[in-house]
Amino acid sequence: MTLPRLYLSPPATVIPDAAVDNETVLSRVHTAYHGPANQWDTIEQSIRYVFDRCNTKMRYIEEDTTLSPGEFASRAVFACLEENGVAATDVDLLIYGGIARDNFEPATASEVAGRLGADPLQAMDVTCACAGLIEALHVATGYFALHDEIQTAVICSGELTRDWINYDMQSIEDVTLDVAGLTLGNAAAAILLTRKPLPNGSARLTGLMHKTLPEHYALCKAPVDGHFTSHSKELFALAEHVPPEIRRMLGTIGWAPEEIDHYAFHQPSEAVLERVFSELGARPQACVHTHSLYGNTASTAWALALDYRLKNGTVENGDKIVVASAAAGFTIAGAAAQWEC
Repeated sequence: MTLPRLYLSPPATVIPDAAVDNETVLSRVHTAYHGPANQWDTIEQSIRYVFDRCNTKMRYIEEDTTLSPGEFASRAVFACLEENGVAATDVDLLIYGGIARDNFEPATASEVAGRLGADPLQAMDVTCACAGLIEALHVATGYFALHDEIQTAVICSGELTRDWINYDMQSIEDVTLDVAGLTLGNAAAAILLTRKPLPNGSARLTGLMHKTLPEHYALCKAPVDGHFTSHSKELFALAEHVPPEIRRMLGTIGWAPEEIDHYAFHQPSEAVLERVFSELGARPQACVHTHSLYGNTASTAWALALDYRLKNGTVENGDKIVVASAAAGFTIAGAAAQWEC
């Protein structure tokens, strides 16, 4: 399918007020620990090692337990619409791509649309672990290609960890499975897709890619009723599959990895991203690292990275942008776009 001519707005992002540093997280694990005192040092040092390797320093956790993922996402959508001068009633399609949700039905997208006062042609959820927001972009692009009447769409996510994080670690085996959860943070993000450039600048979509390696589906899980677990060592090793898929996407549009001006990827670990960028041959100044600032915010992480680059870096007319996420499943999803202002 030929991509329709579409433009992506800058992401609008929202993070909670409560900043949580590594020492606070470690104190929560220590409080929950009731094993032999002489084994605590080993557990603590193992957790600190992971924080150091990932460059985890800060994350933001929502303290309001009554806040729904839909309401959280709607805050980002409100901000995105306001920043781009678009009315909620002009939204034809709204897709929620987050992991977090309060209900199996209705779709969280319906809650977001209801809170906005929007009357979209379609409202739906897309689930694909940490790649969900990019998959929402894929689905929205397909709808634009199929329906000429769609002029404006919103993709959004509101990631709240709730009870996913397990602080009850009594052994090294517990740390191995649960430590990745200690790097998680909360964030909401929203992006507009339109058929015409946006007045405050937008990125023209040029390419999409998706690949799933389903034999690795069991490595990382966030159960319906349970906490987040990850075989992080094995999962991070699969990052070797990311550069070939990025190269394949870029090859279809005639771009080379070293030409890319901005790489805004999912942020599970700075060390993992450094390996991916090195294998790609990406220029260091093109690579955005925000894990130390926000932790791993699941499907919204690449949007926070792009938002950070747009607000704190130099993004110029014609710059080439690549966004991507690797996710449990094991899924690799990405998109390429060129900034126009």
